[in-house]
Amino acid sequence: DTKTTLAELPGLRLQPQVLLTDTVGFIQKLPTQLVAAFRATLEEVAEADVILHVVDAASPCHELHRATVDRELAALGAGDKPQVVVWNKVDLLS
Repeated sequence: DTKTTLAELPGLRLQPQVLLTDTVGFIQKLPTQLVAAFRATLEEVAEADVILHVVDAASPCHELHRATVDRELAALGAGDKPQVVVWNKVDLLS
């Protein structure tokens, strides 16, 4: 399920409150029916001002996963949205 939370960013003067929405992560090779079920949730990204893209740095497929996300964002009409890429699990890298 999509979850939206009001967050305070005290360093921002013009708009110190923002909405953060956590959508379903992208997984490759999902059955068509499952992708269709998540489509409405994923379409919410089109309303975003900025996309926070969390990447599993420890995954050997992280580049493929990033490309999949970028392709899906483009398909949703959100390919031109600014992204902040966050590398998660970097502590697991050797």
